[in-house]
Amino acid sequence: MKFTSTKENMLSGINTVQKAISNKGAIPVLTGIYLKTENNRLTFAATDLEIGITCTEPVQVLEEGHVVVPAHFFAEIVRRLPNTNLMFTYDDETVTLKIEYDQAETNIKCWRGEEFPGIASLEDGKIFTINPAVFKSLVKQTGFCANIGDPRPIFTGALMEVESNNLTMVSTDSHRLAVKTCKVDNLTAENFKMIVPVKSLNEISRILKDDNEDVLTIRCNDRQVSFECKDVRLLSRLVDGVFPNYRQVIPAEYAIMMKAKKKHLQESIDRASLFVPERDGSSVLRFNLSDGNLNIVSKSEYGMVNENIPVYTEGGELSILFNAKYLTDAFKNMDFDDLDVKLGGPLSPAVFRPLNDESFLYLLLPLRG
Repeated sequence: MKFTSTKENMLSGINTVQKAISNKGAIPVLTGIYLKTENNRLTFAATDLEIGITCTEPVQVLEEGHVVVPAHFFAEIVRRLPNTNLMFTYDDETVTLKIEYDQAETNIKCWRGEEFPGIASLEDGKIFTINPAVFKSLVKQTGFCANIGDPRPIFTGALMEVESNNLTMVSTDSHRLAVKTCKVDNLTAENFKMIVPVKSLNEISRILKDDNEDVLTIRCNDRQVSFECKDVRLLSRLVDGVFPNYRQVIPAEYAIMMKAKKKHLQESIDRASLFVPERDGSSVLRFNLSDGNLNIVSKSEYGMVNENIPVYTEGGELSILFNAKYLTDAFKNMDFDDLDVKLGGPLSPAVFRPLNDESFLYLLLPLRG
């Protein structure tokens, strides 16, 4: 294998696949990046057997071949190389990759390309397409509700439910819930659903560019899902299990309604969060809602905050406790300005929506007083 490339293109490929590199040494070759030259393109690939990422970059191929380079050393040396034309030559006898630049060279010990397990491509199953920017917004507004470290696999994933040409994404950690719906082009003449690890969704969102001319193609079977856009492909295992019936927990009736500016509420909560007391690992924040006014109170041994925000209300008065972090997380990921909040009582779920928009909701369980 022999090719020339720019430092920029090499770093682009490395950065795209790096999150799929295994950090466990049980299978040494999985700590590497697979490189393959073909038709003046260089393929980068990495997998930890849970998630696999491939991408291609343009290079000048002088000799086709493949090799697996140790990811850490390869990434670090490429980052430290000068911005000049780089020559890469793989010697199969010594299993070494030589990098030549200016009047210097670097040699890295590798693994043979045949040792890499490969990343399968899904040819069958169900398929739909979506605008990448819309998909990134979908993941941003829902994925934060999952708990990636939860020992219960279901709560580490997000439900993706395709019905006709609508995609609904849902995630929850059993204390909060986010639901977002958008339009897709369903190329499968049936409804279907799957549970995708939020780690995988966050990763494909990181890789995708906000380009309205591109299309993200999503394919799935009973075990795996792939995300393909231009020269990038991510393959992930699906979460096995039954997702909670999220529709069942969304209240049909409310006692109190509040309309407010998200920015005002968010800024007040940010200030109040400095002095929220901790209780059982939760940061406790009190909302006192009365006619046309929201009073936010926090108090600890270090100080207190007591703020009043003018809001529009319908219904009676209410005093309710929330986990401040869960509110802050939600507001950071909402991409709208006007909030429509429905409340049933001090122990009933609170539902936050954008004003005059039924495509999104955030449900939060209150804390007991």
